[in-house]
Amino acid sequence: MPETWKLLLGSAIGTSHERRGEPCQDYAHGREFLVGTSSILILACADGAGSASHAQIGAKLACLTFLQAASLSLDEGLSVSEITQRHVLQWHEQARRRLSLEACVCNKELRDFACTLLTAIVSEDTAVFSQIGDGVIVIRDNDIYKTVFWPQSGEYANTTFFLSGADFEERLTFRSVRQRVDELALLTDGLQPLALHYASRTVHIPFFDPMFQSLRTTLNAEELDGPFRLFLNSQPVNDRTDDDKTLLLATRRLTADERP
Repeated sequence: MPETWKLLLGSAIGTSHERRGEPCQDYAHGREFLVGTSSILILACADGAGSASHAQIGAKLACLTFLQAASLSLDEGLSVSEITQRHVLQWHEQARRRLSLEACVCNKELRDFACTLLTAIVSEDTAVFSQIGDGVIVIRDNDIYKTVFWPQSGEYANTTFFLSGADFEERLTFRSVRQRVDELALLTDGLQPLALHYASRTVHIPFFDPMFQSLRTTLNAEELDGPFRLFLNSQPVNDRTDDDKTLLLATRRLTADERP
């Protein structure tokens, strides 16, 4: 049997949103399932645009629709190694159509549900990633944490691109990695100041190491939920960012005690 993934995810409202009486506009979700005897992990993370009136709904719908669309294709026999940019674009189109439907039902515009979208699909020996907008996907590669893509930024400061944009097809970045990925993280832009070194365009490893170490060694990831959420809303974190913060960690890396 393949190793079981351990997942840890949480969101915390940004202090600026809290002051304005706004909800947290981030969302993340992940699921592991078996296709035959093979384990596949699918993760999605989204950040609703601060200027969008229904951003929190858009972020949730985008993640859940992508997960559903990708899961269905994989259940029907598509292997992770066969996933192309065309497949990923189709799943994004389905997510965008779901936002459009919600906009029609609510008598709103598509831009009212604007959000970024980061995704990862991981099998035994292949991983597929995509991204529209800012935020970061980080993987562990030979004991070094690396970004899969650098966060996308718009023409002006503090701007980025969204799934709802007319140019979303051009903004979609795609990467297929033919190697085993045992550890990865997805996070929204609120945590970028803590997770990245901008000058060197590298990952700030001390941000990730303690959390992944705790996740690897715990027998029950749910026991970390409380401390994890307290960390996301802690004063040291809020001193560095006033934006919403979402972090999703996944590992199937075995500790010394778990190895055969």
